[in-house]
Amino acid sequence: MTLTLTWQTILLPILVLAAIVAVIYLCLVLAKLLDTLKKLDPVLTDVKGITAAANDLTQKADKTVNGMSDSVSAVVSNLKANKSLIKNASAVVGAATSIVGVAKAAGKKKETKVTAEVADTKKKGKKTK
Repeated sequence: MTLTLTWQTILLPILVLAAIVAVIYLCLVLAKLLDTLKKLDPVLTDVKGITAAANDLTQKADKTVNGMSDSVSAVVSNLKANKSLIKNASAVVGAATSIVGVAKAAGKKKETKVTAEVADTKKKGKKTK
C-alpha cells in the first residue's frame, strides 16, 4: 500500500488546529478584559468626581489669588501716589517722639534736682539740730 502525502494534507490540519487554539486564547483574553473593565469602571467614575472637585477648588483659588493680586496692586499704587503724605506723616510722628523724649529727659533732670535739694535740706536740717 502506498501512501501519498502532499503539503496541503499535512499543513491544512496543522493550520486548522492553530486557528482553534488562537480562537480559544482570544476568548480567554476577552473574558479577562471584561473583568478588568468591570473593575475599572468605578475607579474611572471616582476619578471623574475627584477631578471635578479639584477643578472647582483650583478655579476658586485662582480667583482668590487674582483678587489678592489686584488688592495689593491697588495698595501699592495708592502708596506710591501718597508717598509725600506718608513722608510728612512720618516726619510729624518722629518730631512728636523727639518732643516726648526731650520732655521726659527734662522731667528726670528736675526730679533729680528736686531730690538733690531735698537731700541737701535734710542734711542741713540735721546739722542745725
